Amino acid sequence: MQKNDPDKQTPKPRFSWRALTSVLITISCAVLILSGVILFVSPPGRVANWTNWNLLSLTKHDWTGLHIWFSTLFLLAAVFHLVFNWRPLVSYFKDRLTRQIGFRLEWLIALAVCGGVYAGTRAEIPPFSTFLAFNEQVKESWEQPRERAPIPHAELLTLAELAEKAGVALADATNRLHARGISNCPPDMVVQKLADQNQRSAQQIYEILNTLPAGGESAHRPAQGGAGGGMGWKTLTQFCAEEGLELKDALARLKSQGLVATPDQTLRDIAVNAGFSRPVELLELLRAKKP
Repeated sequence: MQKNDPDKQTPKPRFSWRALTSVLITISCAVLILSGVILFVSPPGRVANWTNWNLLSLTKHDWTGLHIWFSTLFLLAAVFHLVFNWRPLVSYFKDRLTRQIGFRLEWLIALAVCGGVYAGTRAEIPPFSTFLAFNEQVKESWEQPRERAPIPHAELLTLAELAEKAGVALADATNRLHARGISNCPPDMVVQKLADQNQRSAQQIYEILNTLPAGGESAHRPAQGGAGGGMGWKTLTQFCAEEGLELKDALARLKSQGLVATPDQTLRDIAVNAGFSRPVELLELLRAKKP
């Protein structure tokens, strides 16, 4: 009977490149599935960027980056996996009896499935079109009228440009930001950068611009454009008086478009309730000449 030699070490397992590629493919595939599902249900970019949408502490931009990089990792690992398993792969293209390259039914079925998916997607027929339409419905469900940006990707505007879109004087906009603890906000700073520096979303910056401080505007200068320093903060009555419009005609014009408003409502509130992205659209409706 042989005795075990205590000095004899158990040989270490050899490093396996095949095992490495298999594990990489498995992990990257799992991340791709997760990121793909999240991107499928995520809001459109214009909404995600504006509201700083995130899931599991990652923004849509973060999830997109993960999806791209793990797709790249999956592709590289798949190439090495094919190299390591070339012979078994080639065997799938050989006839079972002759062991020569030849036609196999599996080829035809695989080509038919891929061709069917391609043709159905291009032709926009159910269930392919239904699934894509569902995807659009999920994405659009995130967008709410009150959270809508004045224009698509408004987070890329400068502070001065966003204040103009909000109908607020730049000085008033700066004062309102300072009152909320947001300093270092030059007019040419991009809103997204300003929001990131202050751990806010671009939407929150916009809401601050549109919010009149409790004490009104700074005492050293009068507020411009009515109570809120902008056209959007004027009431419908004030607007009609300045524009020389009959209040009853303005109310009738709004009613004809299915919009409900009262004389003491601000133009901004009327526009938001109507689903307009900015008060300017409401102004264009009120100022339009009668046919």
